[in-house]
Amino acid sequence: MRKLPRDLRIPPSCHSELARQLEVAQTTLREALQELEHQGLVTKSERRGNVVTRLTPKDMEDIYVVRLELEPIAASLAHQHMTAADYGQLAHILDEMRRASERQEYLQVLKLDMSFHQSIWRLSGNRFVEKALNVVCPPVFANYMIRISSGDLYDFEKDHQEHVALLATLKKGGPEQVREAFRAMVEIFRTQDVEYLVSSEGRRSSATPAKPPKAVPVR
Repeated sequence: MRKLPRDLRIPPSCHSELARQLEVAQTTLREALQELEHQGLVTKSERRGNVVTRLTPKDMEDIYVVRLELEPIAASLAHQHMTAADYGQLAHILDEMRRASERQEYLQVLKLDMSFHQSIWRLSGNRFVEKALNVVCPPVFANYMIRISSGDLYDFEKDHQEHVALLATLKKGGPEQVREAFRAMVEIFRTQDVEYLVSSEGRRSSATPAKPPKAVPVR
C-alpha cells in the first residue's frame, strides 16, 4: 500500500483518477465527498480541495462519551432477539476480515470492521440508537484508515481477536452481562485511540521546527 502524506488532501485535479480507481462516476465521487463533509470527515477548502479531517484527542474523547453509552445498549438489545442466522452473519464478517488481513487488504479489513459494528447497531431494533451511532462513530473508523494509509503500524490480529471476543459475548450471558462486557471492550478501544492521537500529535510537534525569536530593535 502506498504511503500517503500526513496532510491528506483530495484536490479537484485528482477526482477523475480517484473515481477511476474506485470504479465509480465522478458525480458519485462528488456526492460521496459531500456526504463525508456533512459527517465532518473531510473539510472543503477553496485552495486545497477536500482535506481529510484529523481528530484531536479531545475529539476522540468526546466521541467515546457517546459511544461508551450507546454501543453497550445496542449490543444488549441485539442480544435479546438475535437469531442463529444473525450470529452466522457476524461470524462471516469476521472470517472475511481475517482473509482480507491475510491478503494485506487493510482498507477492506476496516470496512468490514465497521460493517460488524453497524450490524449490531441495526440488530438492536432501536432505530434512534442505530442512527446516533452511525452519526457519531464514522470518524473513528476514518481515523483507522488514515493511520493505515499514512504507514502507521496497526495490530490487525489483536483487533480481530477483540471482535471475536465481542461476538462470543453476544452469544452468552444475560443482557446486562453483554452490556458490561461491551462497555469494557469499547473502553479498551477508547484508550487505544486516544493514546494514538496523543502520541501522533507529539510526533508532529517534534517534527515542526521552532520559529526563530523575533529580533528586538535596539533603541
